[in-house]
Amino acid sequence: MDKTNSIQKTSLPGVLKIIRQTFPDDRGFFREVARITELEKEVGQKFVPVQLNHARSSKNTLRGIHAAPWNKLIYVISGEIQCVLVDFRQESQTFGRHESFFIGNNDKSAIYLPAWVGNSYLVLSENADYIYLTDQEWKEGLEKSVIWNDPDLAIDWKLKGKQPMLSERDKTNPAFRSFSSPT
Repeated sequence: MDKTNSIQKTSLPGVLKIIRQTFPDDRGFFREVARITELEKEVGQKFVPVQLNHARSSKNTLRGIHAAPWNKLIYVISGEIQCVLVDFRQESQTFGRHESFFIGNNDKSAIYLPAWVGNSYLVLSENADYIYLTDQEWKEGLEKSVIWNDPDLAIDWKLKGKQPMLSERDKTNPAFRSFSSPT
């Protein structure tokens, strides 16, 4: 890999930031989002996507925090988001810690997160298109969620004094203390 393409480890074990070169020209740009073979080599296991999801959200929409038993590869097609990942893996040395990323038009990185790392994001631009691949199909009842403003997590959301737009589900998620990671 040349120096413009890399897979960087983050403060949460197994969470990876994938940086790929962009090739702009008069028509726009071209970029590889990720190479699955490089990702698999880094994580030491196969990543075989079986579902592709796409969400479009408007400014100040906050989705999550949701954790699931599948691995994800996330990417922002357009717009800007604050992506916050929370380690829900009880066996992890970073259980209960979170890391924040600002990705989208200004940082076209993809993020890989392993099973039971909670995923959430806040839309900072007028709109954002967010896609992600999973290596298991969604099934009702498998995900776990915690409230976005949990005081134990103390996430510094970039809301600039505004209240986020939340789904009914995300308004009533339980506290992090109640989360119990399935093993």
